[in-house]
Amino acid sequence: MDPPKNRILYLDLMRAFAIFMMLQGHTVSVFLSDQYRSMDSVVYSSWYIIRGYTAPIFMFTAGVVFTYLLTLKKFSFKENPRIKKGIKRGISLILIGYILRYPTYKVFVFSGVTTEQWLTFFAVDALHLIGAGLLFILILEWFASISKVNNSIIFMLFATIVLIASPWVNSAAWVKVFPIPVASYFTFEFGSIFPFFPYLQYMFVGAVIGALLSKYPNLYKNMSANFVILVFGIVFVLLSRYIYSIVDNQGVNDYSQSLNRIGVVLILNSVFALISLKIRSIPRYIITAAKSSLSIYIIHLVILYGSPWSLGLDHLFGRSFSVSLTIISTIIMITLMILISLRIDKFRLKKKSSLLKSNSE
Repeated sequence: MDPPKNRILYLDLMRAFAIFMMLQGHTVSVFLSDQYRSMDSVVYSSWYIIRGYTAPIFMFTAGVVFTYLLTLKKFSFKENPRIKKGIKRGISLILIGYILRYPTYKVFVFSGVTTEQWLTFFAVDALHLIGAGLLFILILEWFASISKVNNSIIFMLFATIVLIASPWVNSAAWVKVFPIPVASYFTFEFGSIFPFFPYLQYMFVGAVIGALLSKYPNLYKNMSANFVILVFGIVFVLLSRYIYSIVDNQGVNDYSQSLNRIGVVLILNSVFALISLKIRSIPRYIITAAKSSLSIYIIHLVILYGSPWSLGLDHLFGRSFSVSLTIISTIIMITLMILISLRIDKFRLKKKSSLLKSNSE
């Protein structure tokens, strides 16, 4: 299937890769029995390490795609129709994140909600982070427009600030400054999985690439540019390994981990860009999976972990499957999500066709 005009093929490949990695990661995490979860196992330890790259890849691609579309057409900030869409998208993602963690099935009755349930509700997950990240990118783009500073430089500056400040921000007593719902965006302390620091850095690094792609649409086809990004990625990975080997300090180790993940993301960015140059089209299910990433994310979470109004498979079969049964379950989950994304795309096309038909009459 040929990608539509202005759709950069390698971003679909990268986003689909992140989605499939997320699906297998969550499915294996839910079903695999504890007896097979040993870091002494080369297979399990490798899977565990690789899984740590899934969220950075997802957030990076979100930053790339959003910023690319935001800045592709040369509107002024106030006239850009993507601003309003971006605000709606960001707020919607945050609200959906809270709905998925709603503390009770009784929508307006909170008398039976425990402290643990409230903390789970307030914990910052991927949707909260990405939604807020989109809003921050809009703010930085607005700042770039009024200051006349290159937006790529601003995104890079804030990615660096997040990287450097993360150990101090995470260790601060935010609950003394903000109530827990707000403090959860700045610390892991109350159960947040993806607080602003360090995870916004991946979206901002993605925003740098997205801004460059909008200015130079064929940049990803340039071998020299891909080579430079690849070299930066390798340097970051090697630097992270070096730092980790000479310093035994949690704050410094946090830097090492962030540099490693940024490096891997940049390497994958170059690899997928180079792969895209060798192919003329990609299977339809990859494009539909990339386009339906939010729907896939929500549906698979409800299936695996449940919702305030339904039980998930985790409650029924959590950590009870053998390796072979876990692999089969993972294949089924990925296949199911592909079929759902194809169905969603078919519905979109049918709806679009109906609108065009009604407008032409």
